[in-house]
Amino acid sequence: MKRLLVICFLLIALSANAQENRTITGIGNNVLNTEWGAAGDEILRVTSINYEDGVSEMDFTNRPSPRLISNKLFSQESPFLNENSLSDFVWLFGQFIDHDISLTANETGASPHLLEIPADDEHFSEDAVLAVSRNAALPNTGSQGNPRQFQNEVTSFIDASMVYGSSKVRADWLRTFEGGKLWTSVNGPTGSGELLPWNTTTKEYGGGAFIDNGAPHMEGGGNDKFFVCGDVRANENPLLISIHTLFVREHNRLCEELAIANPDWSDEQLYQRARKFVGAYIQNITFGEWLPALGVHLPEYSRYRPELQSAVFNVFSAAAFRVGHTMIDSDIIRLNNEGEEISAGNLTLEEGFFNPLEIYNSRGIDPYFKGMGTQVMQEMDCKMIDGLRNFLFDGQNRGLDLAAINIFRGRDRGLADYNTLRVDFGLAPVTSFDHITDNPHDVAILRELYGDDLSRIDAWVGMLAERHISEDAIFGELVMTIIKEQFKLLRDSDRYYFENDSAFSAATKADIKSTSLNDIIMRNTEITLMQENVFKALPHNDIPVIVIEQENLATKIYPNPTQGLTTVKIYAEEAFEANYKLVTMNGLVLQSGTVNLVEGGDNFLYLEMDNYESGVYCLLFESDNLYKVYRIVK
Repeated sequence: MKRLLVICFLLIALSANAQENRTITGIGNNVLNTEWGAAGDEILRVTSINYEDGVSEMDFTNRPSPRLISNKLFSQESPFLNENSLSDFVWLFGQFIDHDISLTANETGASPHLLEIPADDEHFSEDAVLAVSRNAALPNTGSQGNPRQFQNEVTSFIDASMVYGSSKVRADWLRTFEGGKLWTSVNGPTGSGELLPWNTTTKEYGGGAFIDNGAPHMEGGGNDKFFVCGDVRANENPLLISIHTLFVREHNRLCEELAIANPDWSDEQLYQRARKFVGAYIQNITFGEWLPALGVHLPEYSRYRPELQSAVFNVFSAAAFRVGHTMIDSDIIRLNNEGEEISAGNLTLEEGFFNPLEIYNSRGIDPYFKGMGTQVMQEMDCKMIDGLRNFLFDGQNRGLDLAAINIFRGRDRGLADYNTLRVDFGLAPVTSFDHITDNPHDVAILRELYGDDLSRIDAWVGMLAERHISEDAIFGELVMTIIKEQFKLLRDSDRYYFENDSAFSAATKADIKSTSLNDIIMRNTEITLMQENVFKALPHNDIPVIVIEQENLATKIYPNPTQGLTTVKIYAEEAFEANYKLVTMNGLVLQSGTVNLVEGGDNFLYLEMDNYESGVYCLLFESDNLYKVYRIVK
């Protein structure tokens, strides 16, 4: 008992001395195990290991060729749309979060593995090259009885590292070091709003800018110029670029508001506070909106648990979180604010692949958000679009098959078969292919590929073939179990998770919980109409529109900025009753009531704001024919 008390006191003392803001690298989140969850930490094995030699050799002799499985099972001739009308925002935000918590580097200097191409392949000739590199093993693993282990290159916390980076070098390059802001660039000739910075000496695309050889590494797809941000993969497609841009804009917007409310704050204070808010918003969207949209419902948050090792599971990053690849459509829809296709038209996924200039030349990010909100995503199943499964680079004989790569990756990372993984997670093993899926076509193909031996089923294949556990869930039993376990761990092992962060007051935490992805989009774009729940697809013409005719109302607020008691002087040309609300910038209602306004005279409303934090607040007046908003700074 005495030893337990000593440990408790030590934890309290360490927590009291722990810094208020996250480190960029994630070091020190757990004050007793400072490396847990930090960039460079080991990816966590929580399931059985399957290598032919027990340590490193991939299991190919026992299983069909990944390309053969892809051709037989994952070929898709027509769209299979999600039955619950989930939008493209679902798979996009999943990719965005994946890039926040997981990145594994490939081997350098080693020859890539060449996937076997079947003789009857309709898309790739036998002399085509499907080359895949193995993920780099941690030093001193993969030999002498020590199985291959892998390193996470980014922080495993949901901390917006894809916005800010997971290394000080990258984070510093992205900062202006003025007013707490991040670098941005000007939009193209027809767009509005700022974009991500380019990898040039001026951070701009044009104007004779030279390539900055000191810019952080980005996967550029062969381009000379590309956007730079916190994660190396951001240029992969225009939708991903758009959501990265959105949160950079939100950071800079917050910096401006914080500077008004706190004129004495330094660049560092503004940067860290805005960064803290952005991370909190992303956490809230993840746990409060996105996961529920997938049918994933975690237990309510109770407390921070420092005994839990924050890390990404090997089975999660190598298989379970790759199921979103089957949700992607062949077309990228681009709509204007009126819901009409922009003059430049829509894009195919292949046209947008590593093509950042499409953002620069097509009115910025707004058309992509409008399009995503209207398009129903593809179902999560054993089908994948040709643009991801049969992609030839520049017409050359070098191919890409994401389904085959995912199957290969499971073998590379030593994942056990589907049935063994079920047992590892406490689920009953299946005893026939019919127990995995109700689809007779898939059952027949699985039996053709794997024979009658259920122990041969690749992890990723079995996960996608699973019947969904309920009508509102897109996952089967094994994937749902892994997703729940992983995200609960990432939440409960994070000392800076916003509901545990003592730097946020109770009122601010409530603000954060009321902030949706729709809110972030609406305050950082020129979009004027979008559904409240962006994870549900809705045609533009079906989004409800509220039209309000304004009454004459003159209002003066003083003092503004205020320190405490605030007087609102209202002059109305006609007598009427109005409701008022004092709300935070995130929509939390602090005060509300009704005022009976006298015709042609001065009316007074007094607001007591002593107990509120410094910041920007909104005063809303509303009646049948009135909706006006005024800003109050404290």
